[in-house]
Order: sequence, then C-alpha cells, then structure tokens
Amino acid sequence: MRACGLLLLLAVACKDPMRQRSLAELGGEAAGVPAGPLHRPGQPCLICHGEDGPANARFVLAGTVYQHRTGPAPLHDARIRFIDSTGVQYAVSSNCAGNFWVSAPNYRPAWPVWMKVEYGASFIEMQSPTFREGSCAACHESPASPSSAGQLYFADDSTPFTQASCR
Repeated sequence: MRACGLLLLLAVACKDPMRQRSLAELGGEAAGVPAGPLHRPGQPCLICHGEDGPANARFVLAGTVYQHRTGPAPLHDARIRFIDSTGVQYAVSSNCAGNFWVSAPNYRPAWPVWMKVEYGASFIEMQSPTFREGSCAACHESPASPSSAGQLYFADDSTPFTQASCR
C-alpha cells in the first residue's frame, strides 16, 4: 500500500511543468465545437497530440491553414505535402476548419522536414524546414510578431475564395 502511494506521488511530481502551463494556456474548448477534427484551429496541436500529451490520437505534424494572412477564414481542401531529409514524402488535406494532421504511425520523418501547401494549380513552399517542432502554430501563431511568422495562410488578402463554412 505504501509503495503504491509513493509511485502515485512520483508520477504526479514528474509532470513537466512547462507542458502543464502550455495545456492550461490553451483554455477550454470553443462553445459548440466538440473535441475532434474541427476543434482548436490555429492552436499548437502537439501540446495535446504529441508524444507526452493527454489526447489519445498522436500526431507528428499538425496545423491549420487559412485563406488569408489577416483573416479567420480557414482554407479547406488544401493539400499539405511534407518531404523529410531522406526524401520520404507524405501528404494530407485540410478539413473545413483548415486543420490538417499527420498521425504518428503513418509517417515517421527523418528531420528536418520541408512543407508545401497546394490549392488548385497554385502552391506555396515554406522557405525553411522545420527541425522537430511538429505544431505549425509553434512558429505560426497569430498575430505575426517578432517571435511568430503569423498564421499559416495561402494567399494575399485580395485573393477571393468561395468556400462554404463547415459549421
């Protein structure tokens, strides 16, 4: 009995305080949006879906792509392509919330990884690779600032898109 109590105390004491703070900073779910593929657009997905996160689904790369640099409209049906340092490629599509993810069992990249977003006949390639951070929002947090490139977007604000909302 005493050993079980000690093990429980050790398990609680070993939690990463930085991860716990990051989880707390996410806040609660948005009203009317249940946990699942449409939730938390624009947030760093791997805080919960990474190796040590509380979510059941494990992702190696995940993020949200928006239509424009300064707007909240998601870009759905975009194709996000990844290529790792050994040339292994993988691709996923964004859903109607703009969210995309790569499940950990499906792709185990050799870092660094380069990324490209395609929509229709157009594409945008990221200018630099990512070296182990699989949450796009870790670098692409909105708004843009000295510590963030701003949200991941596809076109300038004058480009029209006609996409229906999924909500």
